[in-house]
Amino acid sequence: MKTTMMAIALTVLAGFVYGSGNVRLNIEPAESERAYVEISNATLTQFEIDVKDNFGNVIFSKKTIEPISAYKKKYDFSALDDGTYTLSVKAEKELNQTKFSIKRGEIEVLEERKTVEPYFTMDGKNWKMSYLNFPMEKLNLYLYDGNQLLYKKGIDTEFAVHEGLDLSNLMPGNYQIVLETRQAIFEHQINLK
Repeated sequence: MKTTMMAIALTVLAGFVYGSGNVRLNIEPAESERAYVEISNATLTQFEIDVKDNFGNVIFSKKTIEPISAYKKKYDFSALDDGTYTLSVKAEKELNQTKFSIKRGEIEVLEERKTVEPYFTMDGKNWKMSYLNFPMEKLNLYLYDGNQLLYKKGIDTEFAVHEGLDLSNLMPGNYQIVLETRQAIFEHQINLK
């Protein structure tokens, strides 16, 4: 059943080619109820592929054993139950997701989402972050000392987000910086001496 569900979804999603960062995903129909999934990356990496239903149950899951730059596989599936599903491909710090619905054998793509984890760095007591906001959504940035919120900033829908904080006025200790998106939370731990 899981195998069947994936084939139909991939067939309907055929022809959708999208790239984010270095990863490129291509889904092509084959003969009846079969589809080819092709994933490529500019560097050698492991790919994690899964399909989940609307409740988060894994319908299909695959992880490449060794780092590769390309993955191609033919899937054979015969039926998907009506519902909402998400096809995800993760490679290193990059995640590509396609949300789609199935109703009486018809598939409709609802949303495509690309996420690349932010880059965090410290330069002395200056904290810096860069984030590519592919979904173009509002973000929130928080600074915590344990459970105590020290700083909060809302960030509008910019594509290239560059933020920094001067932490020189803080006492030595452990702090946490959190970037919150609509669907993810990215955390960075800081130890000030």
